[in-house]
Amino acid sequence: MTLVSLVRALPKDPDNSGHVLGWAVVRNTPWSFVDIFASKDLADAEAVRLGSDYESKYGSHKPGSSEFTTS
Repeated sequence: MTLVSLVRALPKDPDNSGHVLGWAVVRNTPWSFVDIFASKDLADAEAVRLGSDYESKYGSHKPGSSEFTTS
């Protein structure tokens, strides 16, 4: 089953123009941004599906890019 991101429905990041807030699935080494989700549960499910190198983190993402930062 493939999970679908709803990046357009995510809240805007008030501190980062053009960014949204949510739960991202990432791999730290080497860096890979997979997608961003509205809930931790969905992000966790996608991280588990992708394997042990992936994790979910809450932060700010610039849609259309792999840019993601945590606070």
